[in-house]
Amino acid sequence: MEYWLALIRSVHIGGSILLASGFAFRLIVLMPAVKAVCGAANESQSRFEDCLNRVAFVSLIIVILSSAAWLWLVAASISGEAMFSGTQLETVETILFRAQFGRLWLFRFACCLGLGVLLLMRNRGLTSAGLAVLILASLGGAGHAGANPSSIGPLLLAGDIGHLVIAAIWPGGLVPLLLYLCEARRSSDHWNLVVDVVRRFSALSLTAVALLGATGLINAYNLVGSFQALFDSNYGKLLLFKIVLFVLMIGFGAQNLLVLKPRLMRLAEVQKQGESPKLVAALFRNVVCETILATGVLLVVGLLGVTPPPMH
Repeated sequence: MEYWLALIRSVHIGGSILLASGFAFRLIVLMPAVKAVCGAANESQSRFEDCLNRVAFVSLIIVILSSAAWLWLVAASISGEAMFSGTQLETVETILFRAQFGRLWLFRFACCLGLGVLLLMRNRGLTSAGLAVLILASLGGAGHAGANPSSIGPLLLAGDIGHLVIAAIWPGGLVPLLLYLCEARRSSDHWNLVVDVVRRFSALSLTAVALLGATGLINAYNLVGSFQALFDSNYGKLLLFKIVLFVLMIGFGAQNLLVLKPRLMRLAEVQKQGESPKLVAALFRNVVCETILATGVLLVVGLLGVTPPPMH
């Protein structure tokens, strides 16, 4: 049961991050780049935005289904009954209306329904983006920080919320970037736009990495408590593994930032567009590697959520 709960948590968190990341990438990276370079979206950019919209729908469905599975597994864990017993229905009702987790679940479900209506209306603006970010940020209340009754509970909760929202930019933004690079590889024009998108995403990623590191340190200090506990507890060992994966991701990101992006910018300046597809392909491979590592991080996060931290 515990491993199923960890897996569902990972899927749910991943879906929530992906849902918010599509809106963040479009509003913070793509639209400013299109305005600066082209002035208006071309056909390939319209196709990419349609792709983002489909990803948002799929992500929302994943969030809703995994949310239902999460609630059911929590009820089964509390009741100690079989997963589809009649007793568990009573437990679900109790959780929904008497527990903090249930009230949070109902709030997030209402946000999901609202966002679904907006997506059906093809609304991709700030209202939809705000709901997507709210769905992601509210997950902070379902973790260890949300269950901490001490005086530092609000600080931990703020750190968790910040950690989640920043993750929508990086590594969550890696998936929209992959989709954009796929479209760029099929299209032979507007390499200057590709360069500007990569430049903007790299600048955002640098900021996101720094903030993720800072909020992660705050959370680790308050949940693990000591350097020794980092090696002695199961929670600490999982956290160390997460840090290793995070550092590997930074390594691929550093190569993109320090090697591939400058070369791509130089080619765009001298108008040697014939060599640009090779660099975009190399960038695409690195981003794929980062995305795979990010998936590993999500699986570890799911396990951390069902593992008691030393300070609890």
